[in-house]
Parts: sequence; structure tokens; C-alpha cells
Amino acid sequence: MNYLIPERLEALAGAYVLGTLHGLARKRFERVLMESYRARQAVWDWEQKLNPMVESVAETVPPERIWSGIQRRINPQQSIDTVKQDNLLSSLMFWRRWGGVSTVVAIVLALFISLYFPFTPALSGRVAIFNDAQNQPLWLVSSDLETGKLKVKAINAEAVAIDNKAFELWMLPASGQPRSLGLLPVTEQRVEVVLSPQLLAILQNTAGLAVSVEPPGGSPTGLPTGPVVYQTSILEL
Repeated sequence: MNYLIPERLEALAGAYVLGTLHGLARKRFERVLMESYRARQAVWDWEQKLNPMVESVAETVPPERIWSGIQRRINPQQSIDTVKQDNLLSSLMFWRRWGGVSTVVAIVLALFISLYFPFTPALSGRVAIFNDAQNQPLWLVSSDLETGKLKVKAINAEAVAIDNKAFELWMLPASGQPRSLGLLPVTEQRVEVVLSPQLLAILQNTAGLAVSVEPPGGSPTGLPTGPVVYQTSILEL
């Protein structure tokens, strides 16, 4: 697979920085990063796009019970008094500047779960990124063909809600009519669904996705009724 095709590299770099690139796909991309300046530049570009999001979040200090709970999960034999002096907790304090309680806990737990609770990586998947007219990312869509999970992340505040309207995601199969994959999240939210075997089979043979503007709750007809405002290609991981 040629990872340096511009569209594929852009999608992989985005998924890598956002942490949605997992398992063997992530390991393969990390090898590409060691060998390719273009790949490293793409990752750097994504970090610059996302840094303003991090810096705009007001600092919030989580309750001490959050940190104590994390430490008990990692080392249940260690007393809380010892935990407060432990170097690990000192390192964890670094993450406090990254936002609110939910953000900090998600980052820390993701780190330690990956270290202490190994999982079987996905062997195959697909990813797509929707950009606006200024080439700023709006949504990241990723699918795991093994589990049937579809994950959609609204990347920044530009993916905003429209009064009395909704964004709906559509598959564009090579033949036949568009098929809905549900409503898109807005304002940095995310959704995760498990696709039916029928929809998963269609997705496997779909090369493109589109976004239309629909009434609240989605299209009443099962087909796009409003303007199609974004389109993008799906790339293999």
C-alpha cells in the first residue's frame, strides 16, 4: 500500500493524531513516520490544527479522588498516602492542563488501559475525513470491518449545529441509491454505532461518503432531501 498518496496520508495522519488509528494499522503508520519526512510533516500539520482546540479549553483541576481512583486501579496494593508521593502521580499532574475532568480522565485511562490491559488489534479498517472550504477538518469517520463499529468524531467547533437542521451521513455505493449512516455529531462530540451486516457489506464496497442538511431527526424519505454540503473519499487502512 502506498501511504504517501496525499488523500490517504492526510486521513492517516489525522487518525493518528486523534488517537483513532489502532492496532496493526497504527504500527504500520509509525514505521512510515520513521522513514518519511512527508508523513512526519502531515502529522505536524494535524497537531497544529488541533492545538488551538486544546489551548482554548479552560484549566480545571479534577478532584483528588479521580487521581486516587486511577492509582488504585493501577496498583491496588499501594496506600493512598504513598500514592500522593509517587512519581507516577506527579507525572499524571502534567495532564491537568489539558482541560476538564472528562478530558483528563479519558486521556489517562486510555494510556493505562493500553499498557495494562492489552487487546487484540483490528486487522482492517477504513477512514475518511470531511474538510471545509478552507481545508479545515470537520469530521473524522472510521470503521472497523471486523467488529462492524463505525466511529464519527466532530473535530472542531466549525462542525456546528444548524437551527432546526441536522447533518446526515450517507454512503455513496458504486451502484444504487445513497444509504444513510445516521446523523453526524457537532461541536467536538462523537458517536459510535455498530452497523448491521447489511450496511457493513455496503460500506465495504463504497468508495465515497457525503453529508446532507436534513430536518431534525434525519431525512424522512431515506434519501437526501436537503443540499449535499460535503463529499469525501474512503481510504483503506
